[in-house]
Amino acid sequence: MQRITRDTTSCASELLSALESKVQLLQRYFPPSVASLYAIPRSGSEDSLQWWSDLGGQPLPYSNLDPTAQQALLVRYNQRQDAIGRLVEELQQRGKADDASTLRTLIGAPDLANLYSLNQEPVIIRWGLPPQLPPAAAPLTPADTSPAPSTKMAPRRWWLRLPLWLILLPLLLLLLWLLWTWRGGLWHLLHPVKIGNYACTQGAQPPDFAVVLDTSGSMNLNINTSPDDERWLNQVGENLPDSNPRKARILAEPTRLTVAKQAFESMIGQLHPDIQTRLITFRGCQGTVDHGVFAQNSRPQLISDVQRLGADGGTPLAASLVEAASKVDGRFQDSLVVMFVDGEDGCDQNACDVSAQIARQQPRLRVNVVNISDSTLSNCIAENTGGRVYAANEVGEVQRMLREAVEEVANTPACEDATAAE
Repeated sequence: MQRITRDTTSCASELLSALESKVQLLQRYFPPSVASLYAIPRSGSEDSLQWWSDLGGQPLPYSNLDPTAQQALLVRYNQRQDAIGRLVEELQQRGKADDASTLRTLIGAPDLANLYSLNQEPVIIRWGLPPQLPPAAAPLTPADTSPAPSTKMAPRRWWLRLPLWLILLPLLLLLLWLLWTWRGGLWHLLHPVKIGNYACTQGAQPPDFAVVLDTSGSMNLNINTSPDDERWLNQVGENLPDSNPRKARILAEPTRLTVAKQAFESMIGQLHPDIQTRLITFRGCQGTVDHGVFAQNSRPQLISDVQRLGADGGTPLAASLVEAASKVDGRFQDSLVVMFVDGEDGCDQNACDVSAQIARQQPRLRVNVVNISDSTLSNCIAENTGGRVYAANEVGEVQRMLREAVEEVANTPACEDATAAE
């Protein structure tokens, strides 16, 4: 945990307690990826107020970011806000009106002066505090009450001498820009342009591409593990020695993670050289890990990094989808996300609702799902975004289906017409 900033002003103990209870409520219902949106208030020395965060990295004020980073930070802020809004509605329906009312006070536009970026994650400080009033003007002294003699007339405000159209011109330009942006977003929402095969279109811009690779604990199970075997292992198998025949069979090679690594390496070998690959893995219900973007010359390093991955913890399916979507365009530029997973979200999040929201905000983002378990609860992600679903639990089938899942960015896709690019 690190301190972001310290205020010289003090905070009443009642208000500080109320702010801390809101943070605790967020932490109860959300993983750190959402709960960290609001900095943690703490009382410092001499009654000062300090703002802390569990996130690592250097705190960067919003104003210090470049325009691209600012836009990405606001997208992630809005996604966190959407998650809180959905929870408020759900709590209201479940009869938890007090919790819903408390969380509703956290919904709103960000104060950019108090918005920070920590490892590209949005963090708000000084939230929940009453607005600070400007300092009162000092009273005039008796000498100030009488005007000083002057032979000059008070100058008129310079802007009053400008023509009205020149004064309104900046406002008009701003309105035209907002109208263009709004109409563009609305058109794409009503007429989504689905991503095609990049290698089949002359002069196309390379789409953004990200892979979400499941590294939850269930990936340590044998590729042929049945749902009954998995339930048995979770209920009683963990208390048995590894020599137990059924447990030994469930944990035997090839595991889901082993197959995933093999299929991933095969997939990377099929990508078009223009395509840059972003890799996102799981960190249990604490969140996700963004390994960065790998160009063609960095693919051997990417494969090496994947081979060293282990599997542990829960399945933050919805959080990983939010992470991947925040790293690609998907609104004015084609984007593809491939999720290689073995089941549903295991961190109390609704991946179906999240994917539906992303589809509305990023209509040119397609998510293909490669599922190596018998669960179908992650299929809605592909259905909501116009993607495809692949299901398999055999080594050969998994490799083939992962290869088909990246058809849009493959080096030699099956083009539909003879005029396709070679």
